[in-house]
Amino acid sequence: MPFLRDLHERSHETVHLGVAEGGEVVYVAKIGGRRQASSPSRPGGRMPLHCTAIGKVLLAHGGAELQQQILTGPLERRTPHTVIAPGLLRRQLEAVLEKGVAFERQESTPGLLCVAAPVLDATGSAAVAAISVTGPAARFRRELHVDAVRAAATGMSSLVARRRTST
Repeated sequence: MPFLRDLHERSHETVHLGVAEGGEVVYVAKIGGRRQASSPSRPGGRMPLHCTAIGKVLLAHGGAELQQQILTGPLERRTPHTVIAPGLLRRQLEAVLEKGVAFERQESTPGLLCVAAPVLDATGSAAVAAISVTGPAARFRRELHVDAVRAAATGMSSLVARRRTST
């Protein structure tokens, strides 16, 4: 929680922590922003991996089998902006691995934008979770939050690695 609280204080926006379960993101924690955007997420809530920034991070780091399952299955259109073309989604996942962050552009919920980064395991190769900052499309500038989201995810990754090596 300290990493999420720090990210919330830096951004003043809604912050999420999520994990993958099957083809969905399960939200583990949520801290609402001071100027909170209306968001359907809640701790314990679920969303498809392919249409959220957290989900794209988890999918990009989830391995070939999970990617194949999602990319060859039906991709639910949740909004007019949801990416349902497997080729385009695959290119987005490649960009996540290259840039270290994923973006959502009103794909899960109209009016919401999001940036997310992976919380990596002790090996640094697999994502055990992802952290995001979400805000309303009318004023939220995702690119301004990239460094803060990466820093929070890196800090949490370091904690995961320390706990793993000390056991």
